[in-house]
Amino acid sequence: MKRIEELLIASIAEVCGVDAATLRPDTLLEDVGVDSLASAEVLVDVEIRLGRQLPTGTLRKLESAQTVADVAALLEAAFEAPPQPAP
Repeated sequence: MKRIEELLIASIAEVCGVDAATLRPDTLLEDVGVDSLASAEVLVDVEIRLGRQLPTGTLRKLESAQTVADVAALLEAAFEAPPQPAP
């Protein structure tokens, strides 16, 4: 999880224009300007950094996330989940 958390922090810092050194796992997303648009941008950036696509619906699951650690845990779970077959 540490790698995803580090990538997430780098992405939030880039998208929101904040210093990555100020971001911690318990940082509240709203305190650093992560709104719904920024969330989508951060997810795309994480996908690019990892070279992997997140499963469909991941952004919706993140609506309840309040901290960097919350998002990191959800991303970790999303990347570990087996791919769902296309309908």
